[in-house]
Amino acid sequence: MYRLEPGMFLRLERAAGTQLRVLSGQVWITESGQPDDVFLFAGQAYDVIGAGRVLVESLAALGSVTLIDSHGPAFVNTRHPSKSTAPAMR
Repeated sequence: MYRLEPGMFLRLERAAGTQLRVLSGQVWITESGQPDDVFLFAGQAYDVIGAGRVLVESLAALGSVTLIDSHGPAFVNTRHPSKSTAPAMR
């Protein structure tokens, strides 16, 4: 489980087949190569389609997500914007 403070983000690489489940809060998800961003609330899930980069950011309150890997583990990195800026997605 990953706890994300507002403004923190979780970066996934090689995450095809991974499901992100939101346990609490609200998150914004953007996936490289996908035309639309996704906003999820607690209890909702998102299945990563492509093999590219995925960013997950907590919005408003403390959020938490869990990852369910169906094709092996994705590379995961958490960052806070005050320490680093989010990389460009597209």
